[in-house]
Amino acid sequence: MNRREFIYSVGMTGMSLPFLNAEMNPAQTAKAKSVIYIFLQGGLSQYDSFNVDVDKAVMGKSTIINSNVDGVRVSNYFPTLAKQMDKVLVLNSMKTNQGAHPAGIYKMLTSYNPRSTVTHPELGAWVNKRLTSEQDSLPNFISIGNGRAGNAGFLPGQWAALPVKNPDQGINFIQRNESVEKDAFKKRLDILASLNKDFDKDYGTKDTRSYVDSYANSLKFMESKDIDAFELKNENSKIVRLYDKNEFSRSCLLAGRLVERGVRFVQVNLGGWDYHDGIYQKFPANANKLDKGLSSLLTHLSQKGLLESTLVVVSTEFGRKPDVNPNKGRDHHPNGFTCLMAGAGVKAGQIYGTTSKNGKEAAENPLDVIDFNATIAWRLGIDPSSEEKSPSGRPFKLANKGEARKELFS
Repeated sequence: MNRREFIYSVGMTGMSLPFLNAEMNPAQTAKAKSVIYIFLQGGLSQYDSFNVDVDKAVMGKSTIINSNVDGVRVSNYFPTLAKQMDKVLVLNSMKTNQGAHPAGIYKMLTSYNPRSTVTHPELGAWVNKRLTSEQDSLPNFISIGNGRAGNAGFLPGQWAALPVKNPDQGINFIQRNESVEKDAFKKRLDILASLNKDFDKDYGTKDTRSYVDSYANSLKFMESKDIDAFELKNENSKIVRLYDKNEFSRSCLLAGRLVERGVRFVQVNLGGWDYHDGIYQKFPANANKLDKGLSSLLTHLSQKGLLESTLVVVSTEFGRKPDVNPNKGRDHHPNGFTCLMAGAGVKAGQIYGTTSKNGKEAAENPLDVIDFNATIAWRLGIDPSSEEKSPSGRPFKLANKGEARKELFS
C-alpha cells in the first residue's frame, strides 16, 4: 500500500481522524480528559474474577484471595491485580437486556438495542465528535487489537475509530514516498484542493465534504510530530519494563502513550471469554493476560501522573451464569455481571452494587449499561443526553435514556 492508497482507505473505511469543523462543548466540571476502555468480548465470568461475595457453590473451582484493601476480595486468577485494588472500583450489579453476543456487544458499546433500520454510533464515536478540536493532530478514537474496530454508525465516517491491529507495528504507510519530492507533493495537493473547490460548488454533498475532510485530516495526521506516540520503542525503558511481552500488555502500553498525547478515547480489545465448556482449563490463561496487563497499565498511569485525568474502564457484553453446566462451562447471563472503573476520581478500593447470593440477578444498586455509558460521558464533560440526528432525521441521544451515576465518584 502506498501513500495514496492509505488516504483512500481512510475515506472508505471511515477511519477516525481529526476533523476541521468539530463541535467542542465539554462541561467545565469534566474530571476525565481521556478514557481507556478495555473491552472483554465474549462475556467475562464475574464469579471467577471480581464478584466473589456469593454462595460457595457459585464459585465453582475458583477460590478467593484478599486484596490490598480490607473487604475487597478477588478470585485466585488475579493475584497481581489484587495488589492494585486500592485503585479500582468494582461494579458488581451491571445488567443488560441482551443475552446474545452480537446484540450484547452492540448494546454495551452504543446504549441501544440493534435495529434493522439504523446503526447507532459507538460511545467512542460520540466522544470523538464532541471533544475533537481543530488543534488536535491525532485521532480521538483509537481501537487497539482484534474485535470491534469502533463504528461511527449514522455519524460521518471520520468519527469512527482508527484501528491498530498490532501495537508493535505502529501505523503503516504514513511517510511520503521518497520518489515524490516535498514541493512536488505540495503542488499536487494544491491542484487537488482547487478541483475539490470547484466540484463542491456545483455538486458538493454532505458525504463528499466528509470525504474531503477525511483526506485533509489524513495528511494532517501523517505530518504530526505526535505520531511518535504509536512507536513503543520510544517509550521510557522504566515504563516498558512494567509490562510483559504479551500482545494485550503491549496494547495497554500503547493506550497509555496515546492518552499521554491527549487522545480522548482509546479502546483496547481482549476477546476469548466465551467459555461454554472447559472454563477452568481455558479461563486461567486469558485471566493472566488481563491480570498482568491491567495492573501494569494502572502502575504506568500512576507513575506518569495520568491516572487522575484518565478514566480506565473494563467492560464486557454480559456475564456468565452462576451454575457450571454439564460441559463444565458457564453460559450467558445478562441479569447481573461485573465491570470495573479506575482513575478520574472514582471511589477506588470499593465495591458498588451486589448480586443476589445465588448469583442470579443484580440486587443492590442495579446498574444498566445505558447508565454506565452515561456515567463515562458525564465524567468526560459530555452531556449524556446530547443528540444527533440519523439520516432519516430522527434524533438519538448519546446514552439513550441513561443517567450518570455521579455517586461513583468522590
